[in-house]
Amino acid sequence: MQFHPGQAVRIRGERWRIVAESCHGAASVVSVDGRDTFNRGVRARFVVPPEALEPVSSPPPPRLVSVTRWRRAARSSLSEAVPHWASLRAAAWTRLRIIPFQLEPALALTSGDGCRVLIADDVGLGKTIQAGLIVAEAVARVPDARVLVVAPAGLRDQWRNELRQRFGLEPEVLDAAGIARAGAHLGPHVNPWSVFPVSITSIDYVKRPDVMRSLEALLWDVIVFDEAHALTGQSDRGDAAAGLAARARSVVLLTATPHSGDEQTYTRLCNLGDLPGGFPLMTFRRTRADVGLPHDRRTVRLRVHPTAAEAAMHAALASYNRLLLSHADAAGHTPAASLVASVLTRRACSSAGSLARSLERRAALLAQGATPLGDQLTLPFAGTDGDEEPGIELGTACMPDADEEQRWLQHLIAVARDATAVESKVDSLRRFLKRANQPALVFTEYRDTLACLAGALVEFNPACLHGGMTGSERRRALRQFDEPHATLLLATDAASEGLNLQRRCRLVVNLDLPWTPTRLEQRIGRVDRIGQRRRVHAVQLVSTGTQEEAASAQLAARGSRAREALAATRDATDGSRSRLSSLADDEAERLLGTRQMIDQPRIAPDRPVFTIIRTGADMSRSTWAFRLPIVDAGDHVVFETIVGVRAPTAMPHRALEWAAAAAHRRLLAAVQPAVDAWRQTMLRREDAIVEALRMRHARLAATLLQPRLFDGRVQRAAEAQAATTEAAMRHSRARREALDRLTRLREETRTVVFGICFRR
Repeated sequence: MQFHPGQAVRIRGERWRIVAESCHGAASVVSVDGRDTFNRGVRARFVVPPEALEPVSSPPPPRLVSVTRWRRAARSSLSEAVPHWASLRAAAWTRLRIIPFQLEPALALTSGDGCRVLIADDVGLGKTIQAGLIVAEAVARVPDARVLVVAPAGLRDQWRNELRQRFGLEPEVLDAAGIARAGAHLGPHVNPWSVFPVSITSIDYVKRPDVMRSLEALLWDVIVFDEAHALTGQSDRGDAAAGLAARARSVVLLTATPHSGDEQTYTRLCNLGDLPGGFPLMTFRRTRADVGLPHDRRTVRLRVHPTAAEAAMHAALASYNRLLLSHADAAGHTPAASLVASVLTRRACSSAGSLARSLERRAALLAQGATPLGDQLTLPFAGTDGDEEPGIELGTACMPDADEEQRWLQHLIAVARDATAVESKVDSLRRFLKRANQPALVFTEYRDTLACLAGALVEFNPACLHGGMTGSERRRALRQFDEPHATLLLATDAASEGLNLQRRCRLVVNLDLPWTPTRLEQRIGRVDRIGQRRRVHAVQLVSTGTQEEAASAQLAARGSRAREALAATRDATDGSRSRLSSLADDEAERLLGTRQMIDQPRIAPDRPVFTIIRTGADMSRSTWAFRLPIVDAGDHVVFETIVGVRAPTAMPHRALEWAAAAAHRRLLAAVQPAVDAWRQTMLRREDAIVEALRMRHARLAATLLQPRLFDGRVQRAAEAQAATTEAAMRHSRARREALDRLTRLREETRTVVFGICFRR
């Protein structure tokens, strides 16, 4: 049987509309657009035969039904319709509470206001929800959408669960194990990264040069970077994030702490994903007060007086550090010595035991053969922000006389070991926890300090979280903390991301201060978030007379600078945010109404229905709901809605069709400018992506490879780079063709969905 474009057919029990047919001997490939309840907006191709296509005849006339059945049919149809091009098409079907401010970023993207978004709300205001709405909307609007979520390794499973349970998506976690599973299923010649509509990975996995190479032929509709503040350093993480963001049509950055007080790192964050041609970053920074939530946090600094042994340890370390820096200044190698001094000082502020371990490690490394000052090798893919004990950086020689430095180190080890006998911070913490008599979350920077704390505070039955734990171990620790008899959770920063403890506790204690306000806010944000019903208490333990006091003052100053910079950003975007806020309020009201229709008993009628209601009015009248599709130049449905047409009951069928046609023309006139605004933004972005591909020959991994280590590999890979570039360009050309088709929108065949007649 021959088919023609525009013909309606039924395939596998669903209605489709034929877009094109290509014959291949006795078989043909039919391209179709979905026209049924659950396939509307879906584009697919079927091979005939073996697939069976059944022609669908003209729509049957409306059928008279009872009022109850009519209401169910009307609700079923209206729940699937959206009124405007920018309206959110997936949000009504999600399992989440509709909060207007959380809709703003998704509406900004669907309206074409921009293509780069920074969601920097206070901790606990639902940044994951807002990003999930953007992801769900992309999948709903683009049939072949490809989305990549880049999150810290510890949050991958949490992201997968959120997208599954709240948004009905089926994301795939792609790490080493996930790639191996996918490869076994798909075969050796299929790139797993190209198969799944929504993929989740970690920055520390995707930054590997071999992984980046496998991504070079791909583009993404949306890339989400969670905890984006961790990608602002001049490191392999930052390089990998920048390379991926340059391949994305929309870039979403999530962080509650975008500004650490360092203007350069904030600038790098704001430039992530920007391309020549200028794509301004749309910033959404809402505080709890902005969204009408109580902000009741009390921050207390407890001054801890060190013991005599601890004071001697800090004094000896300060003398050693001054000696290191003086030698380094004379040799012109201050940065390396500053790094060693900084690491040792941070370890001393954490605990005497931690300092003793690092001093012993430094002494052993120097005895084995020190790395010459200034020549230390740091591979670009070595992480530097974990909670494990410092490593190779402690092996840098800083004094010209190795024997003298060993004498200093042995002296420092002795005084540090003396200080471990009684640690003032641990005693102060124990007394404080007994007085507080409630569940508490205690943070420390290092894993070995956490282990010492767990042993010293055994009477509190502590649960522990650190960066070296597996996902199952983390879940077990959190279940332990949820038990009534467990009142203490010890955690490091490396394990704190994604913790939602607002329903379990309200007390956060910092045994040692992080040296950036970003991490401090992240710590407190584990309990100060939506759902916290009590006042949050944040406690900082600071040793008096030590470097920690100065660090505390610097931390406060950096936090103040960060708040001032973010306030300036808010002032600059107040106008656009006001418009989006109004749009989000209207959209939230619509979604709540749609939810009510979804929650009612529903039916999907196989033909139009109408009902008759008797009334005492003198004039008979009727209302007919028409489905009005708008298609592009390739006959793909890009938007459709349901519009009611009122008419006297006696109006002839032709006059009613004229009224529906007029409504269809008005709809097209409203949709075309909205589509054009979005299309112009996407066209500029697509052209910029193509230009970046040409400039770099589609390379992603080049900046992550050290020539001395990988020259041969790079040379072999270069032979296939032309094909890789062409594959990436092919994806971009296909998308640009789809965008070009949007310049000539037109009306498509209207159909009656339901009607209601009022008669005397």
